[in-house]
This record gives sequence, structure tokens and C-alpha cells, in this order.
Amino acid sequence: MLSISKSMDQSVTLTDSNDGLLWAGLKDFWQGLKLWKMVGYLGWEDVRQRYIRTFLGPLWLIIGTAIWAGAMSFVMASLFGNSILQTLPFIAAGTILWNFMAHTMNDGCILFINYTGIIHSIALPMSVHVLRFLIRNFIIFLHNFVIFILVFLVCHVSFNMNTLLVIPGLFLLLLNALWVGTLFGIMNTRYRDVQQIITTSMSVLPFITPIFWERSFLKKHVWIANINPFYHAIEIVRAPLLGQAAPMLSWEVMLVTGILGSLFTLVLYSKFRYRIIFWV
Repeated sequence: MLSISKSMDQSVTLTDSNDGLLWAGLKDFWQGLKLWKMVGYLGWEDVRQRYIRTFLGPLWLIIGTAIWAGAMSFVMASLFGNSILQTLPFIAAGTILWNFMAHTMNDGCILFINYTGIIHSIALPMSVHVLRFLIRNFIIFLHNFVIFILVFLVCHVSFNMNTLLVIPGLFLLLLNALWVGTLFGIMNTRYRDVQQIITTSMSVLPFITPIFWERSFLKKHVWIANINPFYHAIEIVRAPLLGQAAPMLSWEVMLVTGILGSLFTLVLYSKFRYRIIFWV
């Protein structure tokens, strides 16, 4: 099987040799998108398999996140003397968005490693595995989104025109999640230390990112939040959900990182995607 894979690798490399570096990666993603039915089924099946033979199934996702958001809201409201009805929507939104980003980064590290058997046995565009990973994490995010709805109904959060900005905010969030997951997937497949670095970093970042507390609490040290891309990723979705307009700086940061990160990752993906089969 490995010899067949090597011959396929050589033949495809020769086929792509006349293409530009970016175009080769884009063609691979286009081939993956054409298999959208299979990709969607595989992404959903990944979520289902996590909770097979459990009584509540995916509801465990909602219960776990709801308990964490509720507990943190009670603690933070008590510490800062705020009403829990004001604190709960803020923390619930931040928690769900942070969980999505954390899962994206952690799952991204084992993106290709998880599908070693399929990669070695079935000739599919590598983008199929990338899109499957993104869909799986987005489905988990949508499960947790139910908490948004319940919290906002209980806390009487008002919606206005700013709420519509959730749509471009989610688009930028998914764009950044796509290139981050792909980049970490390639890097960790080659160098397994990357996952250890990410795991260690993700245990510290929640405490220096305005997830459970507002940026204004930093006062003269607000620059700490301004240079934190995770804050901006959360804010472009959380602020509209709360009926507010996200800072222009957050939109600019996420747009720039989305474009530059996608281009960089696309070049890397185009160059190394055929070596992944030998790394996993």
C-alpha cells in the first residue's frame, strides 16, 4: 500500500508541477468541496461516535458548558459586584466561543494523525480531512449555541441592528479556524512537539484573555487585550450577540490575520500536503 501511495504521490506531484503554489492548494480544496456530502456526513459521524451508547448523547456538550458558564458567572458577579443577569450573557458567550477556538487548536494538532488509516488506504484530497475537522467542530459549536438562546431569553438580552454583525463575525472566525487548524495539523504531523506546546499554552491563555472579565478592567494595561488575537476573535461575535458593536480594531485584526494566515497556510499546504502520508 505504501508503494502505491508513493507512486500516486509522484504522479500527482508531476501533475501539479506546472501549477502555481497557491493554485495547487486551491485545486485540492476545490476537489474536497465537491465531495461536500461525504464531508458533511463524516463530520456529523465524528460527533455521533463520541457519544455512542450514552443516554444523553450530544446533550453532554450543552450540560458541561452550561455548568461551567453558570459557575463562572456566579463567581465573577460576586467578585465584581455585578448583577448575574448582566454577567451571565457575557461569560456564556465568551465561554462558548473560547471552547470553539480551544477545540479547533487542539483537534487541529491531530487533524491528520486521527485519519492515518484512511490516508494510507484511500486516495482522497487532503482537504477532505481538513473540512471534516472544521465541520465537526462547527457542529459542536452549534450544539453549544443552544446555551446562547436560553441565556438570552432568561436574561432578556435585547437585539438590534448590531446583532446582524454576528454573520460576518462568524465568517471571519471560521476562516481563521480553518487556516489555524490546517497549519497546526501540518506542523504537528511533522513535529509532534507542537501539540505539547499548544496544550500548555491553552491552559494559560484563558486567564489573560477577557473571557470572564471585561477589557476595561485592565485600565492602563488595556494593551494586553489589544495584542491578544483571541480577544479579538471572541469580541467580533460576542459583542454583536450582546447587541453591541465590536471595536474596529477587532475587525481589522481578524481580517488581516484571516487573509495573511490563509495565504501562508495555503502555500505551506500546497508544498507539503503530499508528504503528510509519510509523516502520519
